[in-house]
Amino acid sequence: MEYPTHSPRKFLGMLQQYRETQLLFAGISLKVFDFLKHDTSAEKIASLTGYDERNLTLFLNSLAAIGLLEKSNHQYRNTPEAELYLNQSSSSYLGGYLTFWNQMTGLDQVEELVRLGPDPAILKQNEGKELFDFCKLARLTAVEVRTGRVQSFLRAAAQLAEPAAPLRILDLGGGSGMMAIEFVRQFPLASGVIFEQPGVADVPEELVAEEHLEHRLTIMRGDFMTDPIGNNYDLIIASGILDFASANLKELTTKMAQALTPSGYLYLVSHKVSDDYIAPKKSIVGWLSSHLAGLDILQTRSNIELALTSAGFRKMEIKPLDGAIQSLMGEFYTKRHITGGIS
Repeated sequence: MEYPTHSPRKFLGMLQQYRETQLLFAGISLKVFDFLKHDTSAEKIASLTGYDERNLTLFLNSLAAIGLLEKSNHQYRNTPEAELYLNQSSSSYLGGYLTFWNQMTGLDQVEELVRLGPDPAILKQNEGKELFDFCKLARLTAVEVRTGRVQSFLRAAAQLAEPAAPLRILDLGGGSGMMAIEFVRQFPLASGVIFEQPGVADVPEELVAEEHLEHRLTIMRGDFMTDPIGNNYDLIIASGILDFASANLKELTTKMAQALTPSGYLYLVSHKVSDDYIAPKKSIVGWLSSHLAGLDILQTRSNIELALTSAGFRKMEIKPLDGAIQSLMGEFYTKRHITGGIS
């Protein structure tokens, strides 16, 4: 008998990760993290929820085994990360966002779609409205943006802009508008526009009102692929939108270049898709369900960079940030041929 020369450890590890992910979503659905801010027994939680005490104990043990709970003397409590992101009483709660994103990108139908092909209507429209609730997504990402994305953006922007600069910004396809909201909070003389489609724009409008920033941020409704977006901006935030520009990529990058002041900057976050569409793994797998359904929405990094270059943009060099923030950081582009910050 010949013995295999390669280990199946990779596949067994994937199976284990799948089980742990199932436990995470079960914990969110059962809301067990809401009861575990402090040391609590399974008996106490069972009395409050009506859950079966025996099986609840087994379940909590499993959550402790995978590092989501701590256990001591038959008492359980959330780990610091679980308390921050999985307890609904936390201002940084992400349980709803994680659940929605899992439903939005889930691969439960992958076998059927591979066998039968995409939905003809989705394939023809190529817009995503049939698949995604963009309004709900905008609401849920309002907190997620604050868990790293906005911090990396602000720390990088601080290398280019003076704190007291009277900047005019545009958050293009801004979703919740949190990038713009946090920017104007950081730069007290800044003001600008959040541009979103009519079906989503109510979300940033509500959040701007909650922050009492109506005098500094206005909401523009429309289709930024085809409608005017304004001009004389010192900074345009384009987070994720160029990846989905499809046939309008060249027109959109040209429009953005024309909307900027001569010394303005573009802050770009993209999925950085390779030309062979196999990297980065997170983007390829994350958008697979929508692609199988019929959408064709991810632009390659080289296509995006070519469109930016053709529009007159060049990439800025930003000083390295710490590793945790660097991994979330987008890229700054300028039309200028000299270095320096926003004046």
